[in-house]
Amino acid sequence: MKNGWQTRKLIDVCPTIQDGAHESPKRQFDGPGEGRYLYITSKNIRMNYMDLRDVSYVERDFHDRIYPRCQPRVGDVLLTKDGANTGNVTLNTLDEEFSLLSSVCLIKTNPAALNPAFLCYYLQSPDGLEGIVGRMTGAAIKRIILQNVKLATIPLPPIAEQQRIVGVLDEAFAAIATARANTEQNLRNARELFDGQLQSVFNQRGSEWVERAFGELIESNVIGLTKNSRDQGEDGPWPYVKMNNITRDNRFDFSRFVCVEATDEEVDKFALRDGDFLFNTRNSYELVGKSCIYESESDQVVLFNNNIMRIRFKPAVDAKFVLLAFSSIGVVDELSALKSGTTNVSAIYFKDLKSLAIPVPPIAEQKTVAAKLESLVAKIQLLTSIHERKLAALDALKQSLLHQAFTGAL
Repeated sequence: MKNGWQTRKLIDVCPTIQDGAHESPKRQFDGPGEGRYLYITSKNIRMNYMDLRDVSYVERDFHDRIYPRCQPRVGDVLLTKDGANTGNVTLNTLDEEFSLLSSVCLIKTNPAALNPAFLCYYLQSPDGLEGIVGRMTGAAIKRIILQNVKLATIPLPPIAEQQRIVGVLDEAFAAIATARANTEQNLRNARELFDGQLQSVFNQRGSEWVERAFGELIESNVIGLTKNSRDQGEDGPWPYVKMNNITRDNRFDFSRFVCVEATDEEVDKFALRDGDFLFNTRNSYELVGKSCIYESESDQVVLFNNNIMRIRFKPAVDAKFVLLAFSSIGVVDELSALKSGTTNVSAIYFKDLKSLAIPVPPIAEQKTVAAKLESLVAKIQLLTSIHERKLAALDALKQSLLHQAFTGAL
């Protein structure tokens, strides 16, 4: 550590380290009103900003019991200590009273000893994460213990040096945020180009195009092999395709997989072959109906599970064309209408899927359309890969800067 720096416990330089309410309000409201106060929970705390798009409001009696425990002010540090956003940290930007749920920790610094923005950046650094976020407990829900926050240490330069470091990080992070936004916009532009080309094909159908029921196009359909989690592992003889191997953008991804045991009869029935159309029959409401074409990288036999339907088409039907049709607006809307179940578990059953209307030209035109759009898909996938590497590099740069900042090398 640099000369002149000290190592202090947060509890020694932060007069308040306090979580919010350990009780739930009897009523919550979607909008403001007389006698209502903002109710900030873990979902509203993002990394370096507060997200108030889905904020709730509570009544005065609840607020009056909770608010005096916290008394948040602009510039205080808010740290999410459990839930999906565990470890997210930001400065409070709200110049008004609000109630706080116990999933969020409010930290008030002694301004003479610790700049709150310096602390906010430290909690995002590798050392800060290891010291606090790295001590998570709980299996289903990750959790930071309030006492661990209080006892965590922080390297402290003089306050003027803290302010200088914050200024350097502010400037660098703003430039990184701009670069990230530009990279993500370029990727959106590429995907919008593909969507436009796809819709143009299906909107400007030729005279030989006809709408056919999906069930009329197929030669066979089979729901996959059922194997519970205890039967899945790394050592089984047969790779096992699951719904996470079908990506959101309808590609087959076998970079991660499990293996299972299977009988000769099961291998014969549930083996995949190149060109098989895979349809995700059960998933969350948002993800059910994902589809892809199976493409193997070896001659090894691969099986598929019972959340997937394997479909093989008649000779006059091109699977790649049907996959493109499943991404067109009209078919996507029809698929959405077929979903049944709850938000967490939804399904599309074959008895409903077989009636799905698919616009189909002659096989030669199907192949021409598929080849044309497949070339564009390949370019977008290459661009996606490049952009993902850029985003990863930007994230690595942020971590490098934070490490330098809190080891005195910035």
